[in-house]
Amino acid sequence: MLVAYTDQNKRFVLNSSIPLSTLKLLRLTTKFYCPQCKQQLQLKLGQQKIPHFAHINKSKCASTFSEGESTRHLEGKEQLYFLFKSLNLNVQLEPYLSTLKQRPDLLIYANNEQFAIEFQCSPISLEKFTERNAGYSSASIIPIWIPVTPFEIGDGIHKILISKQLQQFIQSTKHHQYIMMYCPFLRQFIYLSNILFVHGNTFIAKVQALPIEYQKFPFYLPKKLTREEYARYLMFYNKAKHNYLKSRVLISRKGVKDLLLRCIYELRLNLHSLPYYIGVPLRGSEVIELFSVDWQLALFYFLSVYQIPVEAINDKIITHFLAWSKINGSMEAIKVVMDYSELLKDLSIQNPNQKISKDQVDNYLYSQFLAIKSYS
Repeated sequence: MLVAYTDQNKRFVLNSSIPLSTLKLLRLTTKFYCPQCKQQLQLKLGQQKIPHFAHINKSKCASTFSEGESTRHLEGKEQLYFLFKSLNLNVQLEPYLSTLKQRPDLLIYANNEQFAIEFQCSPISLEKFTERNAGYSSASIIPIWIPVTPFEIGDGIHKILISKQLQQFIQSTKHHQYIMMYCPFLRQFIYLSNILFVHGNTFIAKVQALPIEYQKFPFYLPKKLTREEYARYLMFYNKAKHNYLKSRVLISRKGVKDLLLRCIYELRLNLHSLPYYIGVPLRGSEVIELFSVDWQLALFYFLSVYQIPVEAINDKIITHFLAWSKINGSMEAIKVVMDYSELLKDLSIQNPNQKISKDQVDNYLYSQFLAIKSYS
């Protein structure tokens, strides 16, 4: 931790600009205490980490908050603190919110609102993540989570792996989803923007670096994709779809019991020349967890089996389809399948043998990709 109280009950904030000689003198002449549990702290001046406080004796407080912080967490917290100070913001470092029993890394007061900044360098469970957000919400504090950059990757559009842990930090704007990360060693923010699900933990995203000195508050938001950039997204996506279908044939041991292969056979389709509108990327389809080609083929097969026309698709039919295909029937999954049904209706597609140009589908996908739809 970087904040403690002296034996005169004064708040003391460490920072790496304080001369080492001054800190050594303070360590000899001043006692420091934890803002939460009030136990005595030691001022650590090692070679591996920037100066910081630590509990002398093990306590519940030590395990509950940020004892044993990594170098990047300590440095990142300090760098963010000085960023907000340079922007003339009212910011507190490591304030203990006694009513919530929570201690954000930073607390900002701006535009009559409070923002809790959490620079997350260690894994956090979904349960704990949800609990912390609920606590902040109960106090009308807006939480902003900034995960540490977990990998090095250059600017541009890439197919990347985003772990379930990192997916927790996905944020949404009017036009797209993104993750804002920070790397204290490089002193720069890394944005993964316009995130598009492929399958598993594989996504396509635009990567952009922003040096800390160019950041502002409220934080910069990444821009929407241009049409040319989205064309690159589709190129990556279609290549991934091609490789996926190729591997499915090679590794499947279920034969006709494999739903994808069964769909291909029953619908009289060619696995390697599927209509362009089967296996298209849709916003939010990560809730289904399958590659889009799996469930979109299954939908056509389901409609064929039960002789249901595309224009008749509604929530009840989609719920039946999801149960039939053993896909989770959440409201989010229903919404994604409904979005695909709207695509089929808008393009007047009735069956998987119709000929629709690639440009027609691409134009539709681009317009939809830039429109965030709420789940209600």
